[in-house]
Formats: sequence, C-alpha cells, structure tokens
Amino acid sequence: MNETRDLAKWMVGLKWVDIPRDVIDYSKILVLDTLGCMLGGSVQDSNKAALRFTRAMGGSPDSTVVNYGDKTSPFNAAFLNASFGHGWEFDDMINAGAGHAVSACTAATLALAEKELINGRDFLEAWITGYEVSNRVGAATKPGHLKRGFHEVGTIGPFAGSGAASKLLRLDEWQTENAIAITVSQAAGTFQHSQTTGGAIKRCHAGFAASSGVRSALLAKEGMTAAREALEGKKGFVLCHSGDENDMDAITRGLGTDWYTTKAAMKPYSCCAGQFGMLDVIYKMKTKYNLKAEDIESIKLWGSIRNLWMVGTIRGEEVKDIFGAQFSARYGVGLAFVVGENRIKAYHQHIPPFGKWAEVVEMAKKVEVYNDEKIPERGPIFGQAKCEIQTKDGRTLKDESGSPKGFPGNPMTREERQEKFYSQALLVQTKEKADKIVELVENIEHLEDVRPIVRNLIC
Repeated sequence: MNETRDLAKWMVGLKWVDIPRDVIDYSKILVLDTLGCMLGGSVQDSNKAALRFTRAMGGSPDSTVVNYGDKTSPFNAAFLNASFGHGWEFDDMINAGAGHAVSACTAATLALAEKELINGRDFLEAWITGYEVSNRVGAATKPGHLKRGFHEVGTIGPFAGSGAASKLLRLDEWQTENAIAITVSQAAGTFQHSQTTGGAIKRCHAGFAASSGVRSALLAKEGMTAAREALEGKKGFVLCHSGDENDMDAITRGLGTDWYTTKAAMKPYSCCAGQFGMLDVIYKMKTKYNLKAEDIESIKLWGSIRNLWMVGTIRGEEVKDIFGAQFSARYGVGLAFVVGENRIKAYHQHIPPFGKWAEVVEMAKKVEVYNDEKIPERGPIFGQAKCEIQTKDGRTLKDESGSPKGFPGNPMTREERQEKFYSQALLVQTKEKADKIVELVENIEHLEDVRPIVRNLIC
C-alpha cells in the first residue's frame, strides 16, 4: 500500500540515461503529432469559445497560445493548447493505459518549459515522466473506471500534466507525492458525450487535465499538502473510480522496464477510436469489391461491448453536430461511402445542415452495430471489427479488420505520420514554419531551450 509514494520516488529518480532509445524516439513522434493536432484544433469552433474565455481571464505573459501567439500564464496556456490538441478528435490513443493523455502532457510540458527556459532533453524527460505516470494510473483503474462511465481524458489526463510539471519544476519526493494527491482532487469527466450530441466541452477535458496538472505541481511546490495513499487508499482514486474492478499493481509494476510510451497509437481518422476497426474493414471492402453507396442494401458491423457503447449508441439520424458524428459508427460509415474519408474536413463540412449530410444519414440508416463477445474490450486486438455487407444485387460479403490502423500492431508509416501532421499544420501555418517544427522536434534533445519550437507554433 505504498503505490503513490513509490511512484513519486520513481518520478524524481528518473534520469535521461535510464530511458531506452526507442521510448525517446517514439515520444518525439507523439509530440510532433500532437503539435499538429494543436495547430489544426486551434480553429475548431468550440475551441474559439475557449480562446475567448482565456483571453478574458488574462494572466502573466509567460507562456504562448498556439497559432494565435497570445501570452498568458502557464495554467491558461496549458488549458487552451491541450483543448486545441483534442479539438478534432485526432490525438493519441492507447489500449493499455489512458487515451488522449498526450495533449494534456504536451501542453503542460510546453507551457512550463517555455516559462522556465527548459532545454529540449529535460523537456522530453519530463514529457515521458508525465505520460508514463498517467498511463500507469489509467491501467490501474481498468476495467471498472470505463464501465462506470468516466472519461479518461478528464480523469486520468491530469496525472500526465502534473507528472510532467513536477519533473520540470524539479520537485522532491515529498512535493511530487503531494502533486499526485492534489491531482486526485481535480480529476473529473464522464463519457456522456458518447451517448448524445452536443458535447463540445469534451474538447476541454484535455485542457482541464493539462491546466489542473500544472496547478497541482505549482501548489505542491509552494508547500500545499494532500492525503497520503491518494491513489491506493481505501477512499483513494483507484477504488473510488473502479471499485473491485481494478489492477492496482499496474501503478508500479515494471517501473523502469515496461514503458507505456511505445504502446501508444496515432489516429488515422478524426473520430472516436472505438470505430477504427469498423472503418478499416469498410474501406478494405470498398476497395476490394469496388463498392459505392448506391450498391449497399445493408451493413452489419460487430465489435467489442466497449466499442459498442462508445460508438454504437448514436444513430445517424440523431446526429446534430460534429460531436455526435464523431461518436457514431453509423455516421462514420456513411461518410466513408458518401464522402470517401473520415478526416477533419469530412466531419467539419458534412454535418447537419452542411454539405452531403442528408446523403450520409441515408447511408447511415443502412448500418447496424452489434457486440461480438469474442472480441475483447482490452488487449492486442481491441478495436477489431467484423463486417457483413448485403448488396442490392444479392451478394453477401464478409470480412474483418485485424488490428486497427495506427495501433502498435498496424502502425502508421513515417510518410503517413508526416502527411497527417502537415494536413493539420497547414490549415493555419506556412510550409516553411511547419518544416521547421518537424526539424526542431526531431532534434529536440539538442535544443538549449524550447522557445524556437514555440516561435514556429505562432501563425
């Protein structure tokens, strides 16, 4: 029953030389992907509301807002930039730990690193610390946490922010343990956005995570204390959020030898990852059989029970906005057939009352989703899907997806990762500056401080 203390001790003791090369290299890939998400997400409509709010809040001019260049406090910059990162539902995913923690981790690290003039190597060391911590807490809460309807971005993401911030601020073991415990008092968020439309605040779950993480570390630095055994205690975070359905040992199991960073996935589609296997098999069958929307009589899709409640609740005709569209597998399949893609522009331009939304809904009405008990909620084939298509000419076509694209079992190539980054960055940034961001992040451990990256994030 010393998991919180032992985790804090590991965080403080972690050194650059302790981190394997593959973890360092993949962390840079994830940081670059997230900076692209921040640039693209900065123009998402609901994030503009968050921008107006942040400008009204003011704050010390220490940290930069991505794209817009506003100077504000590290707390406010972390909030806004992480919200940007999660803005198009295009940031990271991970089965083993806690999905979408990269936006919170990157925003918190960047905001404080700019203020404190942190060099690139220390930036990555802190980033990896935060990401590993959040995923260990996330793994400890599975499966009960999600079953209860909590949203990991808001509940687990704050540990990424506080973990990175604690490392950057060079807190000692006592302060770091308090930072973790203070984070527990701020973790919040549910998955109700997957059940109805209108969930714009979901984007800000990442922002709340980043900013509360920064606040937790800063409070601990000033001497604020919090309860002992904050994670593992009888009334601690894990048991309160997961009950008996937890894996408490995951908090410290394999510390320093089993790394979560390299288990993270990159999203090829701008929607909830619960439907990625479904979209993979749809595109596979579209190509294999040269299928078009007008050829389809009906489509049946099977996934895990977890995927079903994430993306199987909202029907196509119930979609009223982008948030509902991104959490509806039926609508996603409609876009795949009618528009031919499931990226930012498709979800932005073809939702009610815009573009081809009516055609998408008619296609979505032909789709049903079912639970396949043989597909696990977790593990190496999470997200796998099976599909049966009935065509109007009487054919019955069947196939399945395998490991979804972007996950460790089916990773994106360097070319695919680069294309994704530029597809978002160039929505607001010049090619010259986007190229410079790539160059700087790929060589970040050699930077004397991170301000050159920040300067190229201003448009």
